[in-house]
Amino acid sequence: MTDDDERRQIGEVQERLIEAYSDRPSETVAAAVESAYRHFDGIRVRDFVPLLVERRANSELNGSNGMADSHNITMHHDA
Repeated sequence: MTDDDERRQIGEVQERLIEAYSDRPSETVAAAVESAYRHFDGIRVRDFVPLLVERRANSELNGSNGMADSHNITMHHDA
């Protein structure tokens, strides 16, 4: 995976999480994604970094390390 591919995937993670956490400012979600991304600086094998970033940012945003599901998150906040 190239750096450009990784950054593109991280951008996709950010977009998914911004949509999933629409009740939060997009800047808050973007900061969680960047924080999670920086956590993996220096890691040699980068193939799974986007997945790990999504899990770590999701954990920071809602206390769960599962994957974001906008349907479940929306229903959770409506309850």
